Amino acid sequence: MNLFLAFFRRAHLPIAAALLAGTAIPALALDGDAFATKLNDSYSMKGANLSYDSADVSGSTVTLRNAKLNSPGAPEMNAGDLVFEGVEESDDGGYTVDRARLDDIDYAAENTRVTMKDIEVAGLVIPGTPGTDTIDQILFYDSFSTGAIAVSVDGKDVFSLASADGRLTRLADDDGFEMSASAGGITINTDGIEEAKAKKTLSDLGYDKLTGSAEMTMTYELDTGRVNVEDYSLIADDVGRLNISFDISGYTMELMKAMQTAGAKAAENPDDKAAQQAQGLMMLGLMQQLTFTGAEISFEDASLTSRLLDYTGKQQGISGDQMAQALKGMLPLMLGQLQIPALQQQITAAANVYLDDPGSLTITASPSQAVPFAQIMGIGATDPSQLVDLLDVKVTAND
Repeated sequence: MNLFLAFFRRAHLPIAAALLAGTAIPALALDGDAFATKLNDSYSMKGANLSYDSADVSGSTVTLRNAKLNSPGAPEMNAGDLVFEGVEESDDGGYTVDRARLDDIDYAAENTRVTMKDIEVAGLVIPGTPGTDTIDQILFYDSFSTGAIAVSVDGKDVFSLASADGRLTRLADDDGFEMSASAGGITINTDGIEEAKAKKTLSDLGYDKLTGSAEMTMTYELDTGRVNVEDYSLIADDVGRLNISFDISGYTMELMKAMQTAGAKAAENPDDKAAQQAQGLMMLGLMQQLTFTGAEISFEDASLTSRLLDYTGKQQGISGDQMAQALKGMLPLMLGQLQIPALQQQITAAANVYLDDPGSLTITASPSQAVPFAQIMGIGATDPSQLVDLLDVKVTAND
């Protein structure tokens, strides 16, 4: 999981480059530099900028040669040639593009190397006047796709996927959009794990490498900053499926930019520890603008549980079934430290059902009304036990 998340943190610049590639200029005489200026106007809304050696025009195609992408807190990335096909100028002074293509990416930072192939974006729209009030003021696209993506650390292949794609659809009232995305042919090699004990444990469990896929569906509303992730799933073959959904509000474009600025300022601090502390405090302050509506996390087993029980039982000289029964007996004592009786009973009941027949485990939080993050953080710091009732937390098994 950490490798997966780390990859996307490393790869966000090339992906952002693809999403930022869309353009057009007067239908009769496109001006490459004018196009690039509009592109940068939108790109700068994210606190980043694009530079290039030249803007070549051929008919309705604009090519930015030797483009470089700069984003707060990240090293400059050479993006090669950005090619925009079917470019037209729109009435608001912006541009539309039928298709944008990037050169294959080969990006290295410190000991990590990321390669991406066949990057394309379709139906790109660059606004004449960028802003955060309406969907017509933000950089938009209909779909994106990539070919193979690979990540290596210290020369060892640690992560790869065969392809990824996504689509954006405007909401009916034009106040936001719905996004769906997926990635297939994912492979995570355990050779990249430095910790010898963890690597051996995975091997003993039968996981010399993990394969699977990922998918996500979400909606975003500009006016309220509502982010409703209806489904974010990570599927690992012979392991299980992790499903996450959540609904929050207040994550506006202004807040996004403020958080990016905070991250950029922290990155400029030569004292890493002080930078992390300062960034943490700033992020906590910014997060108080959010409200929580609900969330759910579930795990659907596909042999991981039985493997863990067999492995752990073997360490104790007992079978996997005996280990399951032993856990059922130990749980009440282990959970007693929580000192939250209602939650302890829920966990114990769900665990008993799950250990007898591993199917699924689900944790939900569905408060009767939206709760400000500031209230959640305040209660969490003074009396965490109250959060169970405040957020109406439930734990169930094999639903």
